Amino acid sequence: MKLYEFLLHWGKKKPDSLFYRGDDFTMTWGEALKEMEEEKEWMGSHMPASSLLAIYMHRNEKQLLYFLAAEYAGMVPVLFHEYLKEEEIGALMEERQIGAILSDSPLPSLQLQKEGNLYFWAGKASSPAAGFGVLTSGSSGLPKVLYRRDESWADFFPVQDRIFQVDEKSRLFFHGSLAFTGNLNMVMDFLSEGASLYGTNRLFPKAWMDRLQIEGITHIYMIPSKLSPLSKVKGKAGTVTHILTGSQLMTASLFRRLTGRFPAAKVILYYGASELSYISYIEGKDILQAPDSVGRPFPGVKVSIEKGEIMVDTPYGIEGISMPCTCHDLGRLDEKGNLHFLGRKEDMYHIQGNHVPRQKVLSSLLMTEGVEDAEVMAMKQENCDDRIIAFLAGPERETRDIVKNLSAHLKPWEIPSRFISLPAIPRTSTGKTDRKKLVEIAGG
Repeated sequence: MKLYEFLLHWGKKKPDSLFYRGDDFTMTWGEALKEMEEEKEWMGSHMPASSLLAIYMHRNEKQLLYFLAAEYAGMVPVLFHEYLKEEEIGALMEERQIGAILSDSPLPSLQLQKEGNLYFWAGKASSPAAGFGVLTSGSSGLPKVLYRRDESWADFFPVQDRIFQVDEKSRLFFHGSLAFTGNLNMVMDFLSEGASLYGTNRLFPKAWMDRLQIEGITHIYMIPSKLSPLSKVKGKAGTVTHILTGSQLMTASLFRRLTGRFPAAKVILYYGASELSYISYIEGKDILQAPDSVGRPFPGVKVSIEKGEIMVDTPYGIEGISMPCTCHDLGRLDEKGNLHFLGRKEDMYHIQGNHVPRQKVLSSLLMTEGVEDAEVMAMKQENCDDRIIAFLAGPERETRDIVKNLSAHLKPWEIPSRFISLPAIPRTSTGKTDRKKLVEIAGG
């Protein structure tokens, strides 16, 4: 089933019901359907069919509707992050042979045409064998487009819905651009069930809590670094039944605050990859039991370990890859079949003749009481050993107390040799750790 067909179905079935509520607007299913059909007609008369269309929009509802309209018009849409530089977009247009681009703001260096409030370029048509694209970080630093069939997501939605308990009555609250694959996937899943969407681009956790209470939100989808400030504001939202999160590790302090703010909620932490979709998940207090565990594989997904690397066999991957596939993450399977994530090959430290997984050290730090956020990095010493440095956010604690807590989970050589307290872990616009700043702070 094509993704745009979900809006066709529900837009006709319940046109007056709430489809999407943003920071300053409300849209019904019928209004969304009408706008999608209008934009589909506009695209059909302005852009070549079968083109890979890059959509560079700032408002979430526009991202969603233009994405669906483009697919409806026979194009292959991909959402671009608003923080992409014009030279990066130009390089992607040239390297990926993007057939068209659509923007809600001028991009002078790309010489786009203007019609009304839209800026567009209709170039040479390209025909990727896919329904849509997603943007991900490339190994060279330049983002790249991964292609997907609609079925690679849509066929998995029933599995997600059983585990995340999504139905027509669900109400999803999320933050940030739909250019982030996790946001887009989750929104499309709720769209498939005819559920209501509540999006925000504003970083006001108190306002988030107010909306959760007023709107009767049932599901929250955010990465842990965004859940953390939300968990610190006053109030409770008893209607929230599920907190869905991934991409980062959960701290013990955050988990306990979330269960206090949302007493009826089940916390589900998932592990996945842009190339492979969802791989495994862990929920509830199990998150606290084994710091590096990412739980059991999702139904229909097979996981094995070869030479220390996590191998995944799934029918829900991107186009052009063979199964089983690895993203070169390291891991292990325990006797119960639970997957333990040990990081990437480049994140394996070498100390006193031992291999030390960065992920093991970081996971143990995050499960230390009082730690709000953490990061670790290693610097080479003269004897070629790595020296582990830990960066901690939260109330300052005596180093000896932290070391004592870590000793319960880590070998002596796995414990960081230096601890640096920070007000917050520096992050980039995508929410990832800003490692360059950490090097500067450490004096490297």
